[in-house]
Amino acid sequence: MSSLIKIYKDDPTVGDTDGTEVSSGTGLAPVSSGAIVIPDTDFEEGSWVKLAVRCDRGYGTVLNEGRHARITIEDSGSVNKWQLAPDDNNSADEGSASDWGELLDFTDQIIDENTVFWVRARAEHDELPQNNTSVQIRVEALIGEI
Repeated sequence: MSSLIKIYKDDPTVGDTDGTEVSSGTGLAPVSSGAIVIPDTDFEEGSWVKLAVRCDRGYGTVLNEGRHARITIEDSGSVNKWQLAPDDNNSADEGSASDWGELLDFTDQIIDENTVFWVRARAEHDELPQNNTSVQIRVEALIGEI
């Protein structure tokens, strides 16, 4: 059975059903924050990438443990190089962004319309340039019929 909740890219609109699905597991619709120049010291942050999460028609998230959904970054060794943020009028709410490597919880119900969130990556001074394809964005939610 396919997932009843999915992630979309390509400038999805809040409350709409647009965007390109990136959660099918095919690897054909990667998310990219563009090239990040490796800094001489510390970290260099990439651009925020707008994504959306929504359920299939007729389904919605169910409040479970005080949240409707949880977004996490799954990566073998670089979770601390990713950051998540809720949407604030079509831009990343940096004041409410998760710490690097931390999760993002949604307390409002997610239905069959886009709920926008943001993600960005950073590069560390001692790493080599790379195209990291091991990273996955994971949605955890209890889904029910609405």
